[in-house]
Amino acid sequence: MMDFLERILRMPRVVLTVMALLLIAGFGAYNSLPKESFPAIDIPYFYVSVSQTGVSPYDAERLLAKPIEDRVKDIDGLENYTSTSTTGHASVFLEFNVNADKDKALADIRAKLDGVSSELPDDAMEPTVNEISFNSIPTISVAIYGEVPERTLVQRAKDLQDELEKIPSVQSVTLSGSRDEMLAVTIDTNRLEAYNLTASQLFDALAKNNMVVPGGTLDTGNGSFNVEVPGLITTAQDVYNLPLKTDGDTVVTFGDVATITRTFKDATEFAHVNGQPAITLGVIKELGTNIIQISDEVRARTEAFTANWPAAIQHSFLIDYADSTKALFRSLEAAVLTAVALVMITCVATLGVRPALMIGTSIPISFMIAFLVVQMLGMTINMMIMFGLVLAVGVLVDDPIVVVEYAERKLQEGVPKKEAFILAARKMFVPVVSATFTTLGAFVPLLFWPGIIGKFMSYLPIIVIVVMCASL
Repeated sequence: MMDFLERILRMPRVVLTVMALLLIAGFGAYNSLPKESFPAIDIPYFYVSVSQTGVSPYDAERLLAKPIEDRVKDIDGLENYTSTSTTGHASVFLEFNVNADKDKALADIRAKLDGVSSELPDDAMEPTVNEISFNSIPTISVAIYGEVPERTLVQRAKDLQDELEKIPSVQSVTLSGSRDEMLAVTIDTNRLEAYNLTASQLFDALAKNNMVVPGGTLDTGNGSFNVEVPGLITTAQDVYNLPLKTDGDTVVTFGDVATITRTFKDATEFAHVNGQPAITLGVIKELGTNIIQISDEVRARTEAFTANWPAAIQHSFLIDYADSTKALFRSLEAAVLTAVALVMITCVATLGVRPALMIGTSIPISFMIAFLVVQMLGMTINMMIMFGLVLAVGVLVDDPIVVVEYAERKLQEGVPKKEAFILAARKMFVPVVSATFTTLGAFVPLLFWPGIIGKFMSYLPIIVIVVMCASL
């Protein structure tokens, strides 16, 4: 090992070239790595929801929650499950090991619940499986507002929603403040009596003509094809033309006894920006993507897409987590540079300028190697990574201080420069390796910190370990 190390040190051009390449590649990795405030953690937590109109909490627990619990309790990796039953509803919360494969866990849950409806009451709804994600919070919100008709505002917002969902790093775009459209039927009671009809007959006609009817398969002997029966009402004209009864040669339709208009459902939420009605679009990014890059892309797409909109319709960017992320990174980068400066000042004061410069080169090279490893591991640059770099600055210089200080002592004894540093590398190899592994021994146990907090904090020991190995 020592001979191999000495052979490398006697090729200074190769060493310098490798150092330059590591610096360039590491700097490129830092610029391309996704940046976000907090580590991207995908926790394998789920909840199963099932409802039945009018069922009491006691019956919901016995008839709805219990059959689901019996099916899912033996799933591999499931650590805990709890159920909550209320009037008309029951939900079962499933907590898997934090290191479990979330996609596999979801597939296992759905496989276990296949056919569970046969064990539930006949009028119970089909159970739904929902993921719990800490990444479902919008990273930036876009508000569309103005004193224009609501339908116009909603349509513009939906157009922008479709445009923003085309961004590759965007998981979804939610719409808040909009209302679903509906058909309002106003019955003329005088005409109803004239045609000898009742309101219940109208309701029955609507119910019977607004359903999915399976047509089956028609086999001609030379082949078979599916038969589709159009049964769903999709337009106002479908309601107008809906037949109610036959009076002689005349067919009485809905349009003869009622007026049908397009309107919106009753509002359950309101949004206003600058005192004007607004529709808010929340942009949710994919896990592990660059929050700053997505924010810039959303702003650019929105500005370009709304450039030709009427002046009465305005837009505004609301909560943007990229702003706080940028501020956080500026402060952490300043902290790292301050720590480097203080280390360099200490080295200059105690060892001199030349040793301090040599020791100082270990800091950027170690950091750039760390960024390369972070990129290969598929991690992101976040506050825990930056805190780890601040912590590692004062530790990683211990190795070069030991080697350079020994070489300086040999230089004072008259040993040539190259031989002095090669001798320092040989003599200090075992102490440096021992000191590095002693430091690593303090951080390795943090990798096995259990639970969500452990997964969140794991970025700190990982980056410190990587930086220390790079320094070695």
